[in-house]
Parts: sequence; structure tokens; C-alpha cells
Amino acid sequence: MIIVAACSTALYMPARDLSTSEISYKELVSGREIYINKCGGCHSLIIPERYNAKEWNTWVDKMGPKAKISDEEKHMVLKYLTRDEGSE
Repeated sequence: MIIVAACSTALYMPARDLSTSEISYKELVSGREIYINKCGGCHSLIIPERYNAKEWNTWVDKMGPKAKISDEEKHMVLKYLTRDEGSE
């Protein structure tokens, strides 16, 4: 768990100023927390910029059942990882 906390500092923190975006700050923060807690519980976290939206969709589809995340949690994680750039 200490490793996860250390890795989580390298992940971007959503900005509060999302007035031009349809993504809410709360959704991004929730997606980040789910990503850290559910995904980071089994392996090292990957910075969101490493993959594009299509690749993240593939990975989250594959790993979601292993992480036991709901469809709603999956949706929030994808919003965080892609900043909603074509994740849907």
C-alpha cells in the first residue's frame, strides 16, 4: 500500500476549473481514487498519458472484472484516464 501511495503522487490531479468541459471535477476525482485503490491494489499504476482512449478502453474492459469494478466505476475510471477524450 505504501507503494501505491507513492505512485499516486505522479498521477495528475484533476483541476477544479472545468467550466468548458462536460466532465465534472467530482467524477474525475472519483475515477482517480478508484484507479488508485482498485487497480493499484494488484499492480503498479500507469500514468494516463501512456495510452490513448481506445487503448485504455481495452485495458479497463479486460481488467475491470479482475478489479471487481461496477460499470459506473469503470465509466469514472475511463473519464479520469482519458479525461473523457473519446472514451465512450
